[in-house]
Amino acid sequence: MKNLNYKKVKGYIEGYYGKLLTWKERIELLDALSKNNMNFYFYCPKEDINHRFKWKEQYSIKWLNNFSKFNRYASEKNIKVIAGISPGLDFNFKSYLEGNKEEFNLLIKKINTFFSYGVAHVAILFDDIPNEFKLFVKSKAEGEVHAQIINETVKELSTPIFAVPRIYSDELNVENKNYLTDFFKTVNKNVQVFFTGKYIVSKTFSSSKKIILQKIKENKIVNWDNYYANDYCPKKLFIGPWENKKLIEKSMINGTGMIETDKLILEIVNKTATKKNFLLWQKILIKHNVPEDFFNICHHFLKPSFSFEKKIKTFKYSENTYKVLDILLWQWKTKMSREWYPYLLNLKHDLQIFDKSLSFDRVLKTQTNPIQNVLKYRRNLK
Repeated sequence: MKNLNYKKVKGYIEGYYGKLLTWKERIELLDALSKNNMNFYFYCPKEDINHRFKWKEQYSIKWLNNFSKFNRYASEKNIKVIAGISPGLDFNFKSYLEGNKEEFNLLIKKINTFFSYGVAHVAILFDDIPNEFKLFVKSKAEGEVHAQIINETVKELSTPIFAVPRIYSDELNVENKNYLTDFFKTVNKNVQVFFTGKYIVSKTFSSSKKIILQKIKENKIVNWDNYYANDYCPKKLFIGPWENKKLIEKSMINGTGMIETDKLILEIVNKTATKKNFLLWQKILIKHNVPEDFFNICHHFLKPSFSFEKKIKTFKYSENTYKVLDILLWQWKTKMSREWYPYLLNLKHDLQIFDKSLSFDRVLKTQTNPIQNVLKYRRNLK
């Protein structure tokens, strides 16, 4: 049986909502991973209908042939591809526990298809499914059953796999306080488990759960890092230095789905992992043809807001802020600028709303109807 006890699992997770990369873009990311001394690509996009909503259905031959080429190129670059499958939305756990293996066999069939087209590893994901297990199964604990499915998969394949539990952060533990204990006491000891840390979006990896700390010591935890992900806040973009200073060699970055931005993020993560150096970060952005004007407003784009923060951050702006935004919006013309355009324009509109300089006709043109009505109420617009 293969050993998944990797000391280093660094790379990219295509695991976000709202974006689906092309095969050409995925190849570009493999090149970026190679250049930045990273060794894993985790394929698990929420927008791939055969990954999640229709996981029971096989991929088309065209898709599988492209997948095979992708795996071959990854192998040439010494990058290991993890192919994910998310069966949890409609998996009949009750029927499975009663001995019906029909859905489980479909899971194995699909995983074997991945292997036959050259993938290095597979992962089973139970993340982002409804908290309703108890409505259907009374006899066993949810974490135990999820681990049991993973274990049976390992046994059937004779190879260990990666896994994402339903409770994948301390923050989610309130939904099922026994889940992590039940999961880890059951799951095969050679399975590598993705976890986001204390929060779904964490500044640096940490956990208050003893079982997670123990599994870190055993080299069984990989940090699923949502620091740069923005599918949950599509008006915001985060592009600052990487602040995580723990589990650096066992961290994978969940991206934005914007190819130029994600290639930049991988270099930022690689070069700012062991030190926080603002000048070094600036040099990386300049290398990627981001204008120096950007650094006058970059504080708006450095990092996300975190669950533990209880206050709204203050910020400074001036007429020069608008001048810089206009330069970036209308004079900067690159592949990156086209990806950042909506974020820069949204920031300009939000600043104008803040200082009450966005005219009524611009409010009507640029804001959704609910926001139009909020602004009308607060400003007596007519």
